[in-house]
Amino acid sequence: MPTPGSVEGGATALPQEPVPATAEAGQDSPGGGEEIVVTGIRSSLANSARVKRDSQQIVDSISAEDVGKFPDSNIAESLQRITGVAIDRSGGEGQFITVRGLGPEFNTVLVNGRIMATDNPGREFSFDVLSSNMIQRTDVFKSNVPELQEGGIGATVNIITARPLSGRDGFHFSGSVGAIYDTLRDKAGPDASATASWTNTEKTFGVVLSGSYTKRKNQEDTIAIDGWINGRPDIISVMGGTPTLITGADPRYPAAGNVNVPQSLYYQRSQEERERINLAGAVQFKPRDNLEITVDGIYSKFTVSGVVRKMDNFLAAPYFEPTFDSNGTATGLGMIGGDFIAQNPGFLEANRDRLTNNGLNSKIDHVYNLTKRESESYQFGGNIKWNPAEDVEVRLDASVTGANRVSPNQYLVIGALLPYSYQFDLNPGQGLPTASFDNAIINDPDRMRLHYMGIDTNRSRDRGSEFHLDTKYDIQDSVLKSVQIGGSYTQRRKINRQFNNSDSNCTYCGYQVPIASGLLEGYDWTNLLGAARIFRPRCSSSIHRRSSPISMIPRLCRSRPTAARPSSRQPSRSRCSALPGGPFGVREQLRGTVNVQEKLTAGYISMQFGGDRWAGNVGVRVIKTDVVSSGFNTPVVNIANTPGDDTLQFTYGPATPVSVSNSYVNALPSANIRFNVTEKLLARAAFSQTVTRPTLTDLGVNNDFGGRISVPQSSGGNPSLLPFRSTNYDLSLEWYMTPVSYVSVGGFHKDLSDFLELQTLPVNRFGRVFQDTRTRNGQTGYIRGIEVGAQYAFDWLPGFASGFGVTGNYTYVDSKVQREDTLADFDCGYNGLSPHSANGSVFYEKYGISARTSYNWRSDYLRQCRSSQGRPRNRSSYGQLDFNVAYDLTSNFQVYVQGVNVTNERVNEWSAVEDRFLALQETGARYNFGVRVKF
Repeated sequence: MPTPGSVEGGATALPQEPVPATAEAGQDSPGGGEEIVVTGIRSSLANSARVKRDSQQIVDSISAEDVGKFPDSNIAESLQRITGVAIDRSGGEGQFITVRGLGPEFNTVLVNGRIMATDNPGREFSFDVLSSNMIQRTDVFKSNVPELQEGGIGATVNIITARPLSGRDGFHFSGSVGAIYDTLRDKAGPDASATASWTNTEKTFGVVLSGSYTKRKNQEDTIAIDGWINGRPDIISVMGGTPTLITGADPRYPAAGNVNVPQSLYYQRSQEERERINLAGAVQFKPRDNLEITVDGIYSKFTVSGVVRKMDNFLAAPYFEPTFDSNGTATGLGMIGGDFIAQNPGFLEANRDRLTNNGLNSKIDHVYNLTKRESESYQFGGNIKWNPAEDVEVRLDASVTGANRVSPNQYLVIGALLPYSYQFDLNPGQGLPTASFDNAIINDPDRMRLHYMGIDTNRSRDRGSEFHLDTKYDIQDSVLKSVQIGGSYTQRRKINRQFNNSDSNCTYCGYQVPIASGLLEGYDWTNLLGAARIFRPRCSSSIHRRSSPISMIPRLCRSRPTAARPSSRQPSRSRCSALPGGPFGVREQLRGTVNVQEKLTAGYISMQFGGDRWAGNVGVRVIKTDVVSSGFNTPVVNIANTPGDDTLQFTYGPATPVSVSNSYVNALPSANIRFNVTEKLLARAAFSQTVTRPTLTDLGVNNDFGGRISVPQSSGGNPSLLPFRSTNYDLSLEWYMTPVSYVSVGGFHKDLSDFLELQTLPVNRFGRVFQDTRTRNGQTGYIRGIEVGAQYAFDWLPGFASGFGVTGNYTYVDSKVQREDTLADFDCGYNGLSPHSANGSVFYEKYGISARTSYNWRSDYLRQCRSSQGRPRNRSSYGQLDFNVAYDLTSNFQVYVQGVNVTNERVNEWSAVEDRFLALQETGARYNFGVRVKF
């Protein structure tokens, strides 16, 4: 049995060994005492139940069904079946987790008990970089003990890879070969994995290696509004047959308070190729019974290449004859075009001082975007476990980790100035928003003009190392069972560098320079999100499929003027030669540099107590945090308006180095107790104080500026951020009916302070009001909830029916938040918190069949209080149906098929009220199929 205060095969601050499944999974063991290794769904559920039952912490677990076979092909998609866990997806694939309403930045993810560097800008861990075939078990700790690394207010997740000495002796191999098919893209890619292990008969030396390769081709279709602008913008109303400009201060304004108008309406299709290579391995050596040495490592290479096509209808004041509903939402408005200006020359002369470039001409943008995410990450470590005496254990652990990310991106906008006015309609309750088009005109090559071209190759580098010393002293014949004392030192540095042409990406802004028609081709939108539902353009212009923005640069600089603009050629040529490398030369922008180094020194003491029917632990962890944020200050020396457009162009002065230091100490007490009410009924209680430090890149000294005349924008880091603190209380009751079946009910309460949140707030800069986006402290409040979970196997039923079983859980979360800066018309809660979430599965396992159908659901939630245009971004409730079916052809061969989102559910987003549409997004269904082999 595990010692009090520990989890058998679980995770603390150090790598731990997973325990193999044995014949306690509801199956009979033959005589003679021989250990029988049981695999499959029941084995996975039995292992998970055992971890939960034997722990003194509040923990949930997902275990592999067999060597190299995790329940789902994506780790995050398995974790969403745990109470209180929800996930966010990228390209339809699980990437981040939210636990008890707290997002990925508030959950610590460990790999074999250690931090693993991430290619993301911050600390949040991307589960899509790791293949599930190398994972033996994943634990989600919802209450703390001092020996567990701090940083997870929501939860601490430990991903455990295979250990050879924990398995069977001899040589063993498992592998799979198959394909991944995405229905929306209608393309398939390869999916293969393998795991091999060898352990000598004495179990004193073993090696395990695993690897995987996948290439997935997916698609994401979107119709969206790029945020709603809140205010009282200028409008045009026809009065007495005469167009009249009405300002927000005019008593004739058609709304009493502020109104909300859309920034733009766009149609977008993103097509990606996602290639992932994973390698993992471990070597274990046990020269003596009291000494064990482990060396392990993980390597991941993940490349996502994308092509994004977008047709964007930018909307700007003054709006022609807008209509508003009772919530102040614009349900319809017009954009004036060349026909209006020609028919009303007096209007232009009378109001020239209030009209922006965008407000004078209706236009449409055709966007072509090449994206890429090239990431590599690794972790290598060594561990020594030594028992110098029977009651003493010493562990030494050292590891290094790193991640690199390069994100080359090419973004080209070709615009068309329209000779006519067009109408935007929200269509509330009837369908999706629409804009009136003349397809022939918006695709006329003679109307196409260069507008914007951005080239960037941003780079991210994450490096870390950590060292742990942990000691444990067992005490006999005492209520005090053991004492653990230890310490750790961790160092991590995150560097983000910007390489782009942001000082010249608006070289052609203003739609003045034509583009040769031979560089373009039509792009068909007719199958976007079910074309029959609403009217939309049938096609738009895009760069020819054999071209790219970079390949077009030489010809762009030679673009010829039109008769209407005979002088346009010379300015374009002078712009091309004005900067090193021309306007599309990539230069390092020092103002965007983020260089943050963090050093953590921690020490802890933990005491384990126990009696005949109870066990518990109490202790404290003390951590000193030292942070140095370095970068450059580049002052803004000039802000100019772009001719023919309202895009702002910024000129910067010389860069000077700047550095900011911060240091603080946190003492984090914790206590857990478990009481055996009966042999099968357990009660638990837990108390802890936890912190989440600001994500590293949020601590940068960087600042950036952009936007338009109507909405200037700024963003950057905040080196003065404080850690987010929480005081946590937990209670739970667990009833274990069999080794597989149990029911649990729990409640939790978290008192929060200095909450960290990405916010967009109005800030006065340079005589303008900027929408400034950066992470800020300032919130207090609480999160509390109830979790109910169960799993049950119908082993007692006769014959065929005994193969069935069910699992499920439900979580209710309530919260209260107090913000220093609030929205006048919307009460923001915590980002990412769904009041209700649930999932349920029905499985069958017998006669060589292994099948599971699962449905995961979460209620609507606030994604961000201040998102685009500083307004809320909400997401509607979402449910997804998945299945997994496998059949054993023989004891060594199995065929399988997995389906993800098989009903093709779509993501719907809105702002503050549901009629204020933001986005509808579709990724389609995904199927994995193939054959597995093991021996």
